[in-house]
Order: sequence, then structure tokens, then C-alpha cells
Amino acid sequence: MTTDYSDLLGAYLIGALDNDEQQPAKKHVAENSPLVRAVISNWTRILMALPCSLEPAAPPAGLKKRLLDAIRDEASQASLQHEHAEAPVTGKSAAENTRDVQIWKNWKRPAGPVDFFLQRGSEGEWETTAVPGVEVKKLFVDQKRSYATMLVRMAAGTAYPGHRHAGFEECYVLQGDLHVGDNVLHAGDYQRAEGGSIHGVQKTVHGCQLFIVSSLEDELL
Repeated sequence: MTTDYSDLLGAYLIGALDNDEQQPAKKHVAENSPLVRAVISNWTRILMALPCSLEPAAPPAGLKKRLLDAIRDEASQASLQHEHAEAPVTGKSAAENTRDVQIWKNWKRPAGPVDFFLQRGSEGEWETTAVPGVEVKKLFVDQKRSYATMLVRMAAGTAYPGHRHAGFEECYVLQGDLHVGDNVLHAGDYQRAEGGSIHGVQKTVHGCQLFIVSSLEDELL
């Protein structure tokens, strides 16, 4: 049985056949039968009428470098977030890791009674955590109830590891974006998590600043 390659002649003329089809089609063309000549003539007329060149266009200058840079940046970002999520600190016990990541567990309430407390925006110290790019500022700590009130600042591309809530947690986004599961929170958005609930890895693309009230007994996963 002889295969009719007439329908493939257009693909042959522009070099679009694979290796298995290329040689039989070439032989079919070499036969130079009236039918083949007519088909080639029709395809040639069609291809010549196309408003584009069959020659491959040269890519824009610098395109390869931009693509490679973007791939490297994405791979680096994914690696960074994986490290933050899986192992924020190495070479230490779980308790030490937790204290280094959740440094508010080390905070103490100021001695003596305070009827009213005021802290200006320019006051207070941003403290670094064991998760690179994540900083916190103490607003208040209530050791009797085992709760801390704080500001959290996350740099662009950072992620905070998953954790289990020992009590409720309130989060209000002041600036930027916060990705929590399938939800993306922006400035003005509020989220409350109940005790016993689990937060997976939370990350930010462009960076964010958060107002958080959280239990001092939360457990890193």
C-alpha cells in the first residue's frame, strides 16, 4: 500500500515534518508526477501570499538574558521560601528554634502598674527574627493571659512558617500583600484564627506590615 503524501507537502515545503515523515515525503516530491507538481504549485502560491516571512525572526536584543535572569530569580525565591517554611533555623532544638522565630515569647511586661500606655509611631524597636526578612515591634505583652500585641514587617518575597494557634490570633493588614492559603489579604483586610487552628506557610510578594494579636504559646510546625 502506497502512502499519499499530497496533504503533507505544505508542511514539507516549510520544513515542519518530523524525521519519520521527511524522507518519504522527499521521495514523493522527487517522483515529480503531474499531481505532485500541481500540489506544490498550489502550496507555493498559498505560502507566498502569507503576510509573514518563513525565515525565523531574530529575538530582541537582551531577551535571552532577561529570561534567564527571571528564571534564576524565581528559582531563588522558591528556594528561599522553602527554606523559611521548612527550616528557619538549623543546629538548634525545637524550643530554641521557636524562641528565635517567635521572639515575642521572650518579651516581658514592663514592671509596675501602667494606667495608660502611649507609644508613638517613631518609638519602639524593630527586632529581627530567625526568619530572614521578618521583623517585629513590641506594642504590648500580657503574660497573665499569655498574649502579645505587635507589629510585623515582612520584606518582599519572604515567608513565615506554618504554626498551630494555642489561642485566637487576629491579623490586620496595614500595608502590602499577605498570601494565606488561597486568600490574598491587602491593606484594610482582617483575619481571625481560632485556638487550635493551623496556619500554613504565609508569604508576601511585595512586602507587608501587619498588626497582630497572638498567643505566646503558638507552636511552630
